Amino acid sequence: MFNKAEVDLAKPIICTCGSGVTACVVGFAALMCGATQVSVYDGSWSEWGADTQYPVTVDA
Repeated sequence: MFNKAEVDLAKPIICTCGSGVTACVVGFAALMCGATQVSVYDGSWSEWGADTQYPVTVDA
């Protein structure tokens, strides 16, 4: 899936999702596929979207 999505596993990767759970799975998968710089934003969208000081872009 990483190859199909053209993800460069040699670059730093930050994983995020709605609550943080899926981000951990994706981060672990990236490590298993050879990535070495993987971070998980554990607050994910639940935290980011709740704080009005953070930027949000809505595509219509």
